[in-house]
Amino acid sequence: MTFEKKTKSILYGMEFTHGIRRALVWALALVYFVSLGFPIIPITTLFAVSTIIMVLFEFPTGAIADYDSRKKSLMISFFLMFVAFLGIFLFTEFWIIVPFWILGDIAWAFSSGAGSAWAIDALKIAKKKDRIVSLFSRGSIFNQGGHIIGGLIGFFIIAISFRFIWLAIALTNLVMFFVIWRYMEERNFKPTKTPHNYLMKSFIKARESFSYLIHSDNLELRILMFGGFFSAMAFSFFSIGMPLMLTQNLNLDPEYLSGLSGLLAILALGAPLIGEKMAHKKGFRKPLTGLLIAVGLAMIIFGFSKTLALAILALALVSILEVAIDVVEDSAFHHVFTSRIRASLGSLNSINWAIASSLGVFLAGLGVNFLGIVNTILIGGIFVFLTSFIYLFGLKKEVK
Repeated sequence: MTFEKKTKSILYGMEFTHGIRRALVWALALVYFVSLGFPIIPITTLFAVSTIIMVLFEFPTGAIADYDSRKKSLMISFFLMFVAFLGIFLFTEFWIIVPFWILGDIAWAFSSGAGSAWAIDALKIAKKKDRIVSLFSRGSIFNQGGHIIGGLIGFFIIAISFRFIWLAIALTNLVMFFVIWRYMEERNFKPTKTPHNYLMKSFIKARESFSYLIHSDNLELRILMFGGFFSAMAFSFFSIGMPLMLTQNLNLDPEYLSGLSGLLAILALGAPLIGEKMAHKKGFRKPLTGLLIAVGLAMIIFGFSKTLALAILALALVSILEVAIDVVEDSAFHHVFTSRIRASLGSLNSINWAIASSLGVFLAGLGVNFLGIVNTILIGGIFVFLTSFIYLFGLKKEVK
């Protein structure tokens, strides 16, 4: 196997593993915790606080990836993910689950930005828009494949025991840990030797990343960050309202959520290629604007749905369009990142996402309690429309 094929295989394997985890967490985490008798607001508060705690680890983990080794950062990530979900599987008391849930978010901080930074630099494709878009498109297909398998795993495992979904996530991350340890190579990356400890290195990387963000040449990055903030809030509102809408308003049995997640992933398998084709032909501005307007309309249709069939149809549209948006948006970010601090800029983007997501989840929890499930979903749709206008008027018309 050539180095390029091996690099892509490992990257796609990581995406596949993330897809399994996201499918099960996306569909079942909130419903699982509710089934244990936990109230909605403590659950959504945990989600929000955990994400904020993750923010504190973004630059230290980015420093490890940019200064020392992206492989080391990724190995730490997948091992901690194994420990975190094993703990959630073993315990059912809220205050014991809390530290393990937080550990899972910290584990993600070690991975965010590191995997794509490793692959882009190893393949020497920085600033090559078409190759970056293609890499993210194929990675997204494997992520969707993970969603499909995760959905099937959840569907069959729940029949045995709801708790076993967390063991499944733990074991898949442990397998990926050993794959990275055994097969990952780092090329075209030189560790930076500095006399400072990791805390000081983190401050240095944070300063470099913020300096890059506010530089006069990087308006495009600031627009992407600003739009990404509102986009993350929108999907947080929807992710909280959606499973409650299906199970409480439309009476879908919780065990079918996982199977539905797998079905939606099958329908979205071609979505990365849609995003890739649009980015190749139109750049980033028009595809992001059009896709976001479409997903906003789909969210509103979902919120007003009176039948399960219409809700699932609207949810399918949201899922397909979201995947296409992710491909275009991630490609746009990495197109304007510099390789020297690519992982740290990825951490900065993750911080932006984490703050928006935690704020969105917390407000969504309040919205469900005080405004109702439907209104919470509609607020998410409004934020999506806002994001589309930010990209329409802020991004460049053409990207070479």
